[in-house]
Amino acid sequence: MTGLGAAGLILAARTATPAPPPTPAPAVAPAPEARGGYWLTADLVGPAAAQQGAAVELGAGLLIQDPAELPPPGVLVGHVAEASEALQWIADHAFEPAPPRLPDPLLLRRTAAPTPAGGLLDRNGAIVVAFIVSGATPELRPRKIDWPLDQASVLPPGSTWQPAALVPDHAPLFAAPAPVIPPAAERHAMAHRRGGLYVLGWVDRCTPAELGLRCLRWAQVVARDGDRFTPGYLPMLQVAASEGWVRGEGVLPRAQLVPIGLAEGRAQWVLLARGRDNALHRRTLHAPARPGGWPATELIVEGDLAIVRLGDEPPLLLALDATLDARPPGGESPDDEDPEAAP
Repeated sequence: MTGLGAAGLILAARTATPAPPPTPAPAVAPAPEARGGYWLTADLVGPAAAQQGAAVELGAGLLIQDPAELPPPGVLVGHVAEASEALQWIADHAFEPAPPRLPDPLLLRRTAAPTPAGGLLDRNGAIVVAFIVSGATPELRPRKIDWPLDQASVLPPGSTWQPAALVPDHAPLFAAPAPVIPPAAERHAMAHRRGGLYVLGWVDRCTPAELGLRCLRWAQVVARDGDRFTPGYLPMLQVAASEGWVRGEGVLPRAQLVPIGLAEGRAQWVLLARGRDNALHRRTLHAPARPGGWPATELIVEGDLAIVRLGDEPPLLLALDATLDARPPGGESPDDEDPEAAP
């Protein structure tokens, strides 16, 4: 090659358009961390043979996964992959017979009240204190479960459970309803507002007619405290359904009207309100009962006022603030329970 030819090649190399840099490979998002599912255990009381029989029944059809480390609390009965499967397992055993779809709230309901986990007690002689759901890592080691604030998000498809909240900070949970609230010492367990609450239905319990008909409504519930789920009964005046709130133009204030009982021809409700101060206020309201239960009601929230219609009574205009807590002229019924009072 001549010198001129070499110089031409060098000049061409210097004036050529440089090749573009290689395109970097697209970033790949890390795969979500695998979850190890949930252990299902039960807090059982009774003779060893009775507990073993109940555990076998509770674990029917479930996969068994032995933990790699410290076992979860209670008697281990099975393992599932999804939280909704864990709640379905609780629903299958919490009450027997299983409650029907939520009944008409205006009708007096004096039907039989299933015992919490009563079928397991009848067949095996063991008492289920609580159902326990414990988290597992992919290596089947313990992990904390962050239960969502949206309680409906973990319910299985087709569930009729109604997410709710406890009105007081804590309250006794009873194994059976009664015409009056029993002493707290007779409780089956404790329910806590810090946990979660599901309403499955309700029943009414009344005194004999010859003593003057007085009825108290009870919510049939499953209460969650941490990872423990306990079935039982709470007075309806202590329960606020998550979907029961009526709002005006904004998030606050809001209110809901809850049927709580009947007394000598008078229907009773508790009006719950969350004011602009974000505090909970309430007032017990009365109106003539109708045959078989409560009259139709209407609740409208306009600004800071609630317009309440109870049957054929004139509408009530009530401020949704701390004045709602004041006793009306003449006072409330002496049998009204304070839903904020500690047991």
